[in-house]
Amino acid sequence: MDAYLAPVLIALACVLVLAVPFALRKVATEPAERDLAWRDRLPPALRAMRPLLRWYASAIDEGLASTKREIIQAQLNAAGASYLLTPAEFIVVRRVAVVIGVLVALYVMLVARLEDPLYLSLTGSLVPFAYLYPSICLRDAVKRRHARFEKEFPFFLDVLVLGMKAGLTFSSAVEQSIDQLREGPVREEFSRYLREVRTGATRRAALDRLAERVMLPAVTNFVASVSQAEETGGSLGEVLADQARQRRQERFVRAEKLANQAPVKMLFPLIALLFPITFIIIGFPIVIQLIDAGAFDLF
Repeated sequence: MDAYLAPVLIALACVLVLAVPFALRKVATEPAERDLAWRDRLPPALRAMRPLLRWYASAIDEGLASTKREIIQAQLNAAGASYLLTPAEFIVVRRVAVVIGVLVALYVMLVARLEDPLYLSLTGSLVPFAYLYPSICLRDAVKRRHARFEKEFPFFLDVLVLGMKAGLTFSSAVEQSIDQLREGPVREEFSRYLREVRTGATRRAALDRLAERVMLPAVTNFVASVSQAEETGGSLGEVLADQARQRRQERFVRAEKLANQAPVKMLFPLIALLFPITFIIIGFPIVIQLIDAGAFDLF
């Protein structure tokens, strides 16, 4: 009976998940639709749940602690997802993932008729894993974005220095520099900086917000140097040239460090995969010769 009950429960849950968003679309108002204009396009799995996310997020948004909201918002900014989800919506995604984890665990327990405590504990571990999975994905997105930012930032600074030496202003040089970059985090963040400056924000305030969003020491150092040069009246071109030189040195040191780590990382594949095959290839003819010679008959 349980084998038939579990698929029915999963099917009902899927129907509810698919039906509730369509029912909630009637609740969406015109201001809420206008609010979606600035959002990035969600993945297909979350796109179908957008009304549910908005409705549930609006219910928990007021009770969300400011400290927790700031932490999640900082993580979303660093991952480049600030236009994708709000902190409340991210919490909703995490709770939905827990519900899915519970349903999958129940389905496995009922269909497989698990009784062994080990298998039950392994199946039950799906629930905390489902809860942590959105945070793990967000952390991985931050790492990938930081790695790409560190890779593209020195080239951006080099082009920026050339623009400043050609007589352009800082904003014009930034605009020319991002035109030479392909789509990526550096272009996105400095394009957002230009939009903020054009809407009336001061250069220092826009740069400070950029450093808060990216959360990289290289960017924080760059912003501090530009702000200090602006306050003291120093040569901005020389400051940017020093920053570009320092970022190139850091990239070289980082590449050298990764190159030195490569032999250590190759040890495990060599020991686990290559050496056994080599020993088999060398030892197989020897074993065949010993068998033909009757060496194993002595044992």
